[in-house]
Amino acid sequence: MTLIKEIDIQQLSNWLKTGKDITILDIRPLSERNEWYIPSSIYVDAYNNLKAGNSEALNDLQIDIQKPVVTLCAGGNLSRFAAKILAKKGFESYSLQGGMKAWNYAFDTAVMEFQNFKIIQIRRLAKGCLSYMIGSKNSAMVIDASLDPQIYDHIAKKEAWKIEFVTDTHIHADYVSRTKELAIFTKATHLMNSLADVAYPFDALSNNENIKIGDIKIKAIHTPGHTWESTTFAIGKHILLTGDTLFTDAIGRPDLKANEEEAKNKTIALYKSLQFIKTFDDETLIFPAHISKPIEFGQAIITETLGKIKVTIPVLSFTIEHFLERILSKLPPSPHNYLTIAEINRTGNLADFIIADLEAGANRCAIN
Repeated sequence: MTLIKEIDIQQLSNWLKTGKDITILDIRPLSERNEWYIPSSIYVDAYNNLKAGNSEALNDLQIDIQKPVVTLCAGGNLSRFAAKILAKKGFESYSLQGGMKAWNYAFDTAVMEFQNFKIIQIRRLAKGCLSYMIGSKNSAMVIDASLDPQIYDHIAKKEAWKIEFVTDTHIHADYVSRTKELAIFTKATHLMNSLADVAYPFDALSNNENIKIGDIKIKAIHTPGHTWESTTFAIGKHILLTGDTLFTDAIGRPDLKANEEEAKNKTIALYKSLQFIKTFDDETLIFPAHISKPIEFGQAIITETLGKIKVTIPVLSFTIEHFLERILSKLPPSPHNYLTIAEINRTGNLADFIIADLEAGANRCAIN
């Protein structure tokens, strides 16, 4: 009997962090692969044959038998069969427990240090979700928490920071926010834009209100469009955390949870918010809440200058009429389960849902 070995996301993360020479074999349907994937993986078109129980499904596979192989599917079941086939062929093979649903919670961090504060970017690698911990002296603020509260608490303690404030840039529709949980876990003050339509208490932020963290002040700037409560956070004159309003290569979509008329009104608001952001210096660093592609371990902190973004995203220079026409005619498919996720984030109730199932799939809150 061939033993099927498994590996969890922590072990695979460690292998990738340390540069272990492995092969990650993605056996999912190509449509799923095209949406989200592990950057270093290779794809094999074997899903249908494997699902049919064909033990010869990987006969034509040409990979180095000297390298350990980790098989990857959506949920960690079919990959066991693939790992068993490879083991019989003499490979050191492993099945990734939980598949891509589990890998959705693999993360790493990247750091940028300034004179009197530090920004730590916490990245969910598969989905491209970016959250931030900003620390100065002994205090910190977390923006857009998307992982278990203990992860942020551990990072803060490692830096000798106390998490004083937590917030979301907006009510997310593509992942379940952990900000409310983090506020409870750390006893931090939970801040949100005053327009946030949520069913739990928070401290309301008004436009241009400052939040003091150690030696710095973080300004909350109302930038509606993606959602009505969307907020950009500014540190000084040259750092903007723009949430889903502006990405490094795209802009936020204004149509979610909106009828045709409201989508038009939100698009106009988005245009005005983007024009306001454009008034900052070209050297201003933009830190978004998402990136459109999966992230590699050890990738540099994800940020870009506003000047370069202006060149990369042509719609930023459009007239309002042209902007409306282009945006409303180029809307991508809606995020998976976005209505359910948005409602969870509105109520703050996670208890009745299998979050891993709801969050599976690519990020679709941007218009490229």
